[in-house]
Amino acid sequence: MKKKEVSFQRKLMTVVLCLTIPLIILLFISNLYSIRVFNRKIADSNLRSMNYRAERIEESLEAVDDFLTGVMAASEDFRTLQGGAGQLNAHLASYSLYNQLKTAMSAYEDIGAFFLYSTASKVERDMFTSDFDYAKKTVIRAFVRDAVENNTYSYAMQWCLAEIADSSYLFHFFGGRGTYLVAMVPLERLGDTSKLRLESEAVVLFTDEQKEPVTSREFIEQNGIDLNGDYSRYFISGDSGARYMIVGRDIARTDCRMILAVSEAGYFGSLDSVQFLLFLVSVLALVLIPILQYRLMRFIAEPVEALRSTMEQIRSGELDATVQEETNIREFRQLNETFTTMMTQIKDLKIESYEHEIEVQKAQLRYLQLQIRPHFFLNCLKSLYALAEAGKYDRIQKMILAFSKHIRYIFTDSMEFVPLSRELDHIRNYIEMQGESSQYAPVCRMDVDPRLLELPIPPLSLQSFVENSVKHDYSPDHPLEIDVRASILCSGDETYADLSVSDNGSGFPENVIQEINAPDAPVYAQHHVGINNIKKRMSLIYGDAVHYAFFNRDIGSVSEIFIPIDPEKYLGENKDV
Repeated sequence: MKKKEVSFQRKLMTVVLCLTIPLIILLFISNLYSIRVFNRKIADSNLRSMNYRAERIEESLEAVDDFLTGVMAASEDFRTLQGGAGQLNAHLASYSLYNQLKTAMSAYEDIGAFFLYSTASKVERDMFTSDFDYAKKTVIRAFVRDAVENNTYSYAMQWCLAEIADSSYLFHFFGGRGTYLVAMVPLERLGDTSKLRLESEAVVLFTDEQKEPVTSREFIEQNGIDLNGDYSRYFISGDSGARYMIVGRDIARTDCRMILAVSEAGYFGSLDSVQFLLFLVSVLALVLIPILQYRLMRFIAEPVEALRSTMEQIRSGELDATVQEETNIREFRQLNETFTTMMTQIKDLKIESYEHEIEVQKAQLRYLQLQIRPHFFLNCLKSLYALAEAGKYDRIQKMILAFSKHIRYIFTDSMEFVPLSRELDHIRNYIEMQGESSQYAPVCRMDVDPRLLELPIPPLSLQSFVENSVKHDYSPDHPLEIDVRASILCSGDETYADLSVSDNGSGFPENVIQEINAPDAPVYAQHHVGINNIKKRMSLIYGDAVHYAFFNRDIGSVSEIFIPIDPEKYLGENKDV
């Protein structure tokens, strides 16, 4: 099985890339894996810190629950208020409970306020920490009063999230039937990061059950943080200017979630010194690839490419081509010198062989031209003789002028080409000459593509076909009609000049068609000299690239030659004919 051909340059670069790219990929994978492991460790550390803080919050809230539950269950004063006491008893009972709550306020640092409300005994008492102003106290009191009067949280068994005047709070209502002990915790107070041991900038914030932030909203908007992530592990969020590692968990017995957003140092910030060094090595290796490629191209691939290019030029016929690439590599320099010497010797031998072949072709063309000149000459003399015999001296004079042009043209050097337009002028002169010597002058119509008027062809290429029609297809009954056509024909990847001569005569005999369509006609032909002469001259000039077609139509015969032409020269940008 034949192996697929590949270039040396491609093979060389494939080997280099197969060696370097896996190493670079390995370095990048190693760095990415290290960063991933490092981020996991950071996430675990952040999660532990957050869990520690969340557990402390849960313990604090549970302690408040236990305290208020105990007060509610053991206090005779609470039951007095719940049963609807008189004004004096209600005042004494509420005062006693107020003192208990006031004493407990300092023991629970997360608590923002306690409330004692009884619609049955018409008692309202509350106490706030010092960081609440009058306006805040007023709206919070209104919220608690409305919740008590409507028994909104009579069956609430957990801390409930409420937003009041753009602030978020946790409320827990203890009691029922219009009498409640209420504890309130500001969520902003629970977000104190000073109690977390973190090396990076961090923010503690809270969301509701739909993951909508209820604290630190401005921070989230400014940094473009999306909180809709997977909280079973960590995730990274934030805009291009600030990235944050997000971890979070639900706070037990509440309807909110605590989230810790820790500033992410980025790719390079996550690398230690060894990892950063490995990253620099991988980047350096990536930079060295084009440098290595350039060096390989400069010292190895370019000399090889220069040698290959020179061989391609020689294959296309440029025997003077030499390797121009300068190299200081000894082996390549010796190879170039040897190749140049070898090509000089081959060129000398080629020139000698080519010159010999040219001499042979010149001899054949001279013979063919000498062969066809008497053929034309004798036909013209016969015509002059016929006119002289008929005494038509004025026509003889015109014919002699046309004959002189004819003789001048047919004695054109056989090694020269003439433009198609000149060949057509000669055909017109020949038809005029025949009109002077015949009773019925031949009619010649020409349909020629203007792009082919300057097409170089051997002289007498079409005129011989026209003469053949006049000689063999003349009839005294009707005028001879000859059509000369020249068009461009595209066939596959090849482009031809299609030159044809057709008439309305009797056509070729069958044996003649077989003879002149035969691929190997004799050089020294005794019959059909004009046609065989044209075929031989065309073959000597164009080789196997030229094609012929000789056939009969319903009326008359057709002689056709297909000469290869350059499509760029005759078609230009329009390749459609």
